[in-house]
Amino acid sequence: MDFFSEYGDANRYKIQEVIGKGSYGVVCSAIDQHTGDKVAIKKIHNIFEHLSDAARILREIKLLRLLRHPDIVEIKHIMLPPSRRDFKDIYVVFELMDTDLHQVIKANDDLTKEHHQFFLYQMLRALKYIHTANVYHRDLKPKNILANANCKLKICDFGLARVAFNDTPTTVFWTDYVATRWYRAPELCGSFFSKYSPAIDIWSIGCIFAEILTGKPLFPGKNVVHQLDLMTDLLGTPSLDTVSRIRNEKARRYLTSMRKKHPVPFSERFPKADPAALKLLQRLLAFDPKDRPTAEEALADPYFKGLAKVEREPSCQPITKMEFEFERRKVTKEDVKELIFREILEYHPQLLKDYMNGTEKTNFLYPSAVDNFRRQFANLEENGGKSGAQIPSSDRKHVSLPRTTTVHSNPIPPNGNSQVPQRIPTARPGRVVGPVIPYENLTAVDPYNQRRVARNPVLPPATSNLSAYTYHRKSDNSDRELQQELEKDRMQYQPAQRFMDFLGCISCRCIGHLQNPQLS
Repeated sequence: MDFFSEYGDANRYKIQEVIGKGSYGVVCSAIDQHTGDKVAIKKIHNIFEHLSDAARILREIKLLRLLRHPDIVEIKHIMLPPSRRDFKDIYVVFELMDTDLHQVIKANDDLTKEHHQFFLYQMLRALKYIHTANVYHRDLKPKNILANANCKLKICDFGLARVAFNDTPTTVFWTDYVATRWYRAPELCGSFFSKYSPAIDIWSIGCIFAEILTGKPLFPGKNVVHQLDLMTDLLGTPSLDTVSRIRNEKARRYLTSMRKKHPVPFSERFPKADPAALKLLQRLLAFDPKDRPTAEEALADPYFKGLAKVEREPSCQPITKMEFEFERRKVTKEDVKELIFREILEYHPQLLKDYMNGTEKTNFLYPSAVDNFRRQFANLEENGGKSGAQIPSSDRKHVSLPRTTTVHSNPIPPNGNSQVPQRIPTARPGRVVGPVIPYENLTAVDPYNQRRVARNPVLPPATSNLSAYTYHRKSDNSDRELQQELEKDRMQYQPAQRFMDFLGCISCRCIGHLQNPQLS
């Protein structure tokens, strides 16, 4: 019987050190001793303390299972809990990324036009895949885009994402939108339009790209009114036709009474940028959402001539209603616990089969990897682990899965059987070392092995005693805190952590001169 070989994975991962710590739990770097890969193992504790947190975790692990793409962060494994009924922590294994785009922008003042192009291409390629699945990310910003020293980007943090189902109009309306204001589309400032479309993500990508070009946020608004002022200062006042379709009466009056502003030529605002890049940026930052291109249309822009190819830009099958049935009604913590357990089983095929056949047991009689990791994580925390101070549970914020950003790390020795790549000089946090790298394997299909997508069992019909789960709206205090945090970053950069010693960065020609670039 292969029971222990499949599920006794307590010895598969060799824990290295604590690389992050916060209200959600602890993140440790580790080595997958089966593959030699570097991974980040994240312990998310007390997952069911807040129903909204649990729902966000469920949403994210489900979406990251369904959205398998080179430019989206990958969950490699989720540890099976010792008990189906009583677990409260989960351990998620992610691919380990070096930093995030916020750090890259902050630490690099010499990014080339090739870097600009390659960064935008990857973001749009991921967005095309996400949108063809009928998913809106809704919280795109530099900190939610992970990066490696070889210029590889991956979108993460799908905790605020939503799925627009096939039986609904192409545009939908949500009342719980709480994303960061600086990257928020105009239609989300004061609920301008009655319905939202994938264009909200396109606007965010435009803001991020502008920040890549200049090194500073494009619209760092202090409040909604200031945000609109900054937008119209650059783009000019919107047309009467656009204003007439705004559903918020106060916003309509404000824009109508605003003095006439003429748009600023992007060549003046971004004097060092590629003119072709600015033409595309103007399309991405159209005030009216109907004037913005789709991700697929943006990829066809002349700016990507010689780089973009349809076979490297796969689409995704739309996600079905059954996968997100829990979003459409009230659920309890027990409902969400059962659904999270069901998602964990996707990474344990034999137990998933037993579960689907109704033959699984509530408690599992084998050495639990979770018990092993709990001891290792506790030992690291007790011995310092180079981690920050724990945030009290009373201050816990409603967050999704923690990012796979390396806060600090010692160089991890390569696997003995693997080829030792060229060593690259150590960089400060977020520093891009070396030029853009090419794609590796040209293929039109998803390079990841697709996991079996078995449908979730339908939950019992909602009853009157089911408690509603809601999403807590951020207060203006949260926005002010974010603004102060980023302002402090810009005013004085103090690299408090070390960037990891990159062993895998491949030197090559910049993307503008690559021949036969291939899909990574």
